[in-house]
Amino acid sequence: MQDLHSDIQFLFIINPISGTAQKQNIPELIYQTLRVEKNKIRIVLTRYAGHGREIAAEAVQHKIPYIISVGGDGTMNEIASSLLYTESSLGIIPMGSGNGLARHLQIPLDVTKAIDLLNNFVITTIDSGNINGKPFFCTAGIGLDAQVSKVFDELPTRGLKTYTKAFIRKVRSYKGDFLTIRVDNKEKITGTFLLTSFANSNQFGNNAFIAPDASLTDQQLNLVLMKPVNVIQALEKIYKLFTKKLTDDKDITHVLFHQLEISKNETGPAHIDGDPVLLDKMIIVRCEPTSLRVLTPAVIRY
Repeated sequence: MQDLHSDIQFLFIINPISGTAQKQNIPELIYQTLRVEKNKIRIVLTRYAGHGREIAAEAVQHKIPYIISVGGDGTMNEIASSLLYTESSLGIIPMGSGNGLARHLQIPLDVTKAIDLLNNFVITTIDSGNINGKPFFCTAGIGLDAQVSKVFDELPTRGLKTYTKAFIRKVRSYKGDFLTIRVDNKEKITGTFLLTSFANSNQFGNNAFIAPDASLTDQQLNLVLMKPVNVIQALEKIYKLFTKKLTDDKDITHVLFHQLEISKNETGPAHIDGDPVLLDKMIIVRCEPTSLRVLTPAVIRY
């Protein structure tokens, strides 16, 4: 982008189609709320998938210090992927369906309050994850959550109601995958699992806490495995998901790790921060410690 230059302090990258909220008034709110000279602010809109990653990469080259994602976790993932191990920091105006990373970081979901946070922030350096060379910052998965993500992506609407509809559709048909998992080149886990999630943050989004005790700064990721269950049992797990009680469930295993190697019988769907992808039969998941600078409120623990 020819209008990016080193005098810009805040670059806002807006995904106009993410989430359920309209974004036409966001530029006006930014200029009204952010206490910075207007010539130090630049606002751009993404035009296609991957565009946010390209804009952010160019901004890093111009040494723009604060690059703000305005959208959901998919938009955040694109932008943050270009900021890994750089001096540029990620800000988040959460306007997606789930807003998992923003919720974990206690960034306000109210747009004006989220912008106002940029007037008084601290920089927190967090970990990220990597699955077969693709970064993630909230969660990734190759089980039921991936199956649901694929259906959710194909439905015409967004929001919690749509996600629940996708979940019910898949839990009736998906029976799980047989996996061989090597944890940190030591422990070996084998079995058929309905859910296989890798969590950096404590939740998928919408306060669905897949790993309630997860930390963004402990230099580890969380493996969450769930054995096959019937529909009634699955609905019980959903209740526990939203009440932070999955860690007490006998059908679910939680393992902290630095790196996993997973082999499965066939290629299949996965999700990365909620966006569906297709992965090979061999999967490597690893933690990338202290890899991303994020603008956050001054709270005690992430």
